[in-house]
Amino acid sequence: MTRAQTTMDFAVGVSVFLVTVAFAFAFVPGIITPFADPDVGDPVSVNRVADDLATDRLASPDRPYALDADRTAAFFADDDAAGELALRDYKSVNVTLTTTAGDVASVDGVRAAAGQSVPDDADATVAWRSVTVGGDRHELVVRVW
Repeated sequence: MTRAQTTMDFAVGVSVFLVTVAFAFAFVPGIITPFADPDVGDPVSVNRVADDLATDRLASPDRPYALDADRTAAFFADDDAAGELALRDYKSVNVTLTTTAGDVASVDGVRAAAGQSVPDDADATVAWRSVTVGGDRHELVVRVW
């Protein structure tokens, strides 16, 4: 007497199927969430803005992450500098240059902070880049919410 399928074969097959379906339901929503809901943080935009500032806008292309003091001071002196960054209208941004101690830096006498303060209840996404200004190491911190 030959059988094409035993009870054990059926149990293993159903178990593999159920584990696969459970995996899909558990992880697929988390993969698309940052791109589907406008009310949550935006890792793509915050990293794009941080890279743009650290490599192009505040630094020269041949010396990325070495910020030019004059460009940096002019950026942070402009009250509308954060509004000129390439973000959607419903997104808010905060750009801060901090010292290694975590304090807001000053570049040529200009306090290096631009944009609105992050609200306590905001779901902000943060990107930071290690940069130098005049040979001193700083952190360029960009927050988008």
